[in-house]
Amino acid sequence: MTQKERPNVTGKGPALARETIELFGQILSNGGSMQSLLESNLADRGAQLEKIVKMAFLKTVKAGEMAWDLKEMTEELKAAVAAGDEAKAKEILAPLTTDMDELIHRIKTFVVRMT
Repeated sequence: MTQKERPNVTGKGPALARETIELFGQILSNGGSMQSLLESNLADRGAQLEKIVKMAFLKTVKAGEMAWDLKEMTEELKAAVAAGDEAKAKEILAPLTTDMDELIHRIKTFVVRMT
């Protein structure tokens, strides 16, 4: 497996997560014919992501890398939705939701281990 090239994301997880949440809002407002598909996959996850933005794990390198990847995939999804390419949007949505669920789970379990 090849390593992805990322900028230094140490401590930038919360900012990247906020940018991702903002992109979700833009995608949901411009969903067009894919609105119901997008709402079912993004609305709840965006709300969950908002709840964990201030948690400590999000400032670690690993969480920053995961947040960077989520933001990149979200930008690709936004472009696909804007172009009206439903097949590409579905292709991006599957790994995006899986990775987001993994990030949320890691952050929640990290907080439980700390207490």
